[in-house]
Amino acid sequence: MQSVYYIDHTFVKENSTQYILSIRYSTDGLSFCIHDHNNKLLVFFYQPFSLDTKDAVIAKVKKIIVDEEVLNLKYKKVYILPCNKEKILLPAHAFSKEYLTDMYRVCLQPEKNDTLLYRKVKIMESYIVEALPRNFVNFLSTRYQSLCIVNSAYPFIVNSLSNILFNTNHLFIDIHDQYFDLLLTRSNEVLLFNSFTYGSVPDIIYYALNCMKQCNVSKENLQTTLSGNLVNDPTFRDKIGQYIPNITIADYPPLSLLVKQHELNTSCFIHLLSMHKCE
Repeated sequence: MQSVYYIDHTFVKENSTQYILSIRYSTDGLSFCIHDHNNKLLVFFYQPFSLDTKDAVIAKVKKIIVDEEVLNLKYKKVYILPCNKEKILLPAHAFSKEYLTDMYRVCLQPEKNDTLLYRKVKIMESYIVEALPRNFVNFLSTRYQSLCIVNSAYPFIVNSLSNILFNTNHLFIDIHDQYFDLLLTRSNEVLLFNSFTYGSVPDIIYYALNCMKQCNVSKENLQTTLSGNLVNDPTFRDKIGQYIPNITIADYPPLSLLVKQHELNTSCFIHLLSMHKCE
């Protein structure tokens, strides 16, 4: 995808303290959006890049934040959404600040200079926990006063669970550059949430079918919602549709009209655009 920079004519820099800023970054690019108090989209920005390491991505994100004028304004609220595969979900009844590091290390190993960040997912009574470099968290904290840093899986989970149907099995898949998040539900019960690295479409299909098998979910009465990378590719949809039924694509068509790029895969930004409504 090409770079995009849309600014609505009603955007006023001097009114930034009334606006909400959301920033999403991953190995394949950075995007941000600004909404007013009426949820109107005032600004949308996307800059693609291709980086392999966490350090390189963070260095790029810092540079864009420093260089981009509108990212240096004061805002009512600022959300930062890292797209990191490494995170865990802890049930609220098991969550403990005192033992958080120990619980995280059961599944993942944080680096020496990392700090753990957590956010409650109220809709499923769980906490999402991830590790980020302490100096990066400090960098963001000094620039933005009303700051919330939470993994991009947070709006994915909230949006998904807000759209489930009772008496129905539902498979949600959000595809990123190098990994995808998967959420499997039965009625209002969360059966499984996990993240998987993939190298090809068959990898996504394999993991999805395996998760369904482990949770005893049949293809009958299954609704599937896909979002993120690849979903605007007809070949991808045809291939995954051979194995997984009843597929719906979560996207935001009005964005293409606003930015006047009809080839833009708006599904990549759907959770960024809705983050401010997930609280």
